[in-house]
Amino acid sequence: MDGNSSDLEQLEEEEEDDDDEELIPQAMHVDGSSDSSDEEDYKVESVVQSSIEVEVPTTQNTFKKQSVKDNAKKKEYRWRKKQFHPPSVDFIASDEEGTEDRCNWTPYMYFKQFVTDEMLQETAEQTNLYSVQKEGKSVNTTAKEIEKVLGMYMHMGLVQMSCVRAYWEMETKLPAVCDVMSRDRFLKLLTLIHFQDNFSVSDDAKKDKLWKLRPWLQNLREQFLCIPPEECHAVDEIMVPFKGKSHLRVYMPAKPHKWGFKMWGRAGQSGFLYDFDVCQGAEHQDREKSEVGVTGEVVLKMTSTLPAGKNHKVFADNYFTSVPLVQHLKEREIHYIGTIRMNRMANCTMMDEREMKKHGRGSMDFRVNQDNNIIVRWFDNKAVNLISSFVGIEPVGNVKRWDRKSKTHIMVPRPANVEAYNKFMGGVDLLDMLSALYKFSFRSRRWYMYIWWHTVTVAVINAWNLYRRDQKMLDPKMKTMALRRFQALVGTSLTSAGKAKKVGRPLSCPEAAPSAPRKRSSCSVPLDVRRDTMDHFPTWETRQRCKHCTNNHFSHVYCEKCKVHLCLNKDRNCFRDYHKVK
Repeated sequence: MDGNSSDLEQLEEEEEDDDDEELIPQAMHVDGSSDSSDEEDYKVESVVQSSIEVEVPTTQNTFKKQSVKDNAKKKEYRWRKKQFHPPSVDFIASDEEGTEDRCNWTPYMYFKQFVTDEMLQETAEQTNLYSVQKEGKSVNTTAKEIEKVLGMYMHMGLVQMSCVRAYWEMETKLPAVCDVMSRDRFLKLLTLIHFQDNFSVSDDAKKDKLWKLRPWLQNLREQFLCIPPEECHAVDEIMVPFKGKSHLRVYMPAKPHKWGFKMWGRAGQSGFLYDFDVCQGAEHQDREKSEVGVTGEVVLKMTSTLPAGKNHKVFADNYFTSVPLVQHLKEREIHYIGTIRMNRMANCTMMDEREMKKHGRGSMDFRVNQDNNIIVRWFDNKAVNLISSFVGIEPVGNVKRWDRKSKTHIMVPRPANVEAYNKFMGGVDLLDMLSALYKFSFRSRRWYMYIWWHTVTVAVINAWNLYRRDQKMLDPKMKTMALRRFQALVGTSLTSAGKAKKVGRPLSCPEAAPSAPRKRSSCSVPLDVRRDTMDHFPTWETRQRCKHCTNNHFSHVYCEKCKVHLCLNKDRNCFRDYHKVK
């Protein structure tokens, strides 16, 4: 899957809207003129006080809402077929603070940028408290042990099996999992992991349907927002697969995962998730109807943390788009492109789809309103409508399409705003694809745990995207690490760095199951494990090449934790140099 592609590139297939309806424009008649180009000044209706609620990030358990009063006059938008004047939208990039400081960071450090020690410590404390409330005794877990659970989860995602117990069974055991923690201890922690004290939450806070997970979500969101944003952002839905019982579960037949939790997300072109929120259904509150609609408020909320005046670009589909939304974002110097539905294009009369079909593929029509926003209708296999505040039709490009009649490929004209939409709309789709690659699915009766595991997966992907961004700035020619290897190194560091060795005989020892002679490992040991100064004991093994020497010396000394051979004699002390903290 290509994250930069969108549904406009595949108009031969059935188009799927977020509300599970086809994008089939209704036929509209043409008046035969240039759409009332001789009209006088634009009419203005009475002043209307409209209130738009925008959520901003806070440190409270629930999002605080601030009321933004829109005292501007509600316009009756008039659309004319006139020239569109693109504004100057040069992006003002933010200073990449900390890039030089991260030049020597390991994958483990990138992950801890988002999942901090404070978050893990709070989770461990709440887990101990919950175990006392539930079972009468503490489970006595620590932040280091929670790290081990996360590291085991990442290894399980890389090597997936049918059930959790299979990782400890003799025939299918995985040393990266079974040697870290016993099976009963791991399953025990899965049932007791907790994030909020059940008895210290007020009744008002419990109105939030995600109050049990809110501290973790709020802290993780704040860490995501600390990263300087990219130029182009896509706002879309994210589905967390879930088929159990929950009042937040939704059914969307057009999605790959039809049952699950719906989240709103704002992601960059690279797939980095900057902002998110879990959809909790309709809010039963008495408030005035918003001019931008319920879905438009979602876009305003997701973009409320973008700095104004930087000329950021936002892309969304027709589920969110409306003409007032484009104007609201334009006032904050945030530019917008999105598909739009026919019933949201008031007073905009354009060429009928049947007439466009007569002109053939690549035919287009456009209208411009008094605020210099343009609506373009382009016909490929079907007609599609797009609204833009900064890109018009020109420069018109070409796209290759298959012609069924001539049985050959033909070049079809394509407007510039369609090309921009296809290029930058796939950020959230790319994130969904990456999160589904190496994710293990635990079964739990607590429905909010599915959301928590998904946020851990997203944190790994964001860490990988930040690592790739830094590598591109520091050394563009250097080949970046694949997500698979990055997640493996993060999992190894979480289970080994700064942790003591598990007491007892490991299940993967030679006495438990005969194994082939040890071969020299081709992968390097993470620096977090090499330099943690804990449980690096030398043993005497079969002689092999030293891992640290450049002259290919042989040694019998073997590090139990790093699993490498190192020289340790009167001439060379590679064992000390290999584990030295620089």
